[in-house]
Amino acid sequence: MFTLHTLEKSSSKRNKRVGRGQGSNRGKNSGKGHKGQNKHGQGVRIGFEGGQKTLLRRTPKLRGFNARPRKDLATINADVIDSMFPKQEINLQTLIENKIVDHRVKTVRVYKGKKETLTFTVVSSDSIYLTKGVKIMLGQ
Repeated sequence: MFTLHTLEKSSSKRNKRVGRGQGSNRGKNSGKGHKGQNKHGQGVRIGFEGGQKTLLRRTPKLRGFNARPRKDLATINADVIDSMFPKQEINLQTLIENKIVDHRVKTVRVYKGKKETLTFTVVSSDSIYLTKGVKIMLGQ
């Protein structure tokens, strides 16, 4: 049934007509006030700050970024350690003495390689971090 409470709201809204006389409540200055930059023309452009140098021109430009590599952290493949130290216990000191890592290194990360089994063992220390795959292969 077609009644007033079943009517849908109209989605089309008409624009306010400005500059059509004083009786329209949008006459004379058409809602823009008296004189000034915004009354005449389109107003100020985006980023304009009244003659002050804009934020975009004040900020220094990015002149490149080079992330310095960390010298206190080293990453090693488990295959490399296994080929150099088969059936041996290793720690950070043995890796430094055999010049596998630099003397400035404080922590070593060991990643899983392509080998199926690993024969070396790691002396428990905070300086050597084994990934999950390496721990599984070593049985830890």
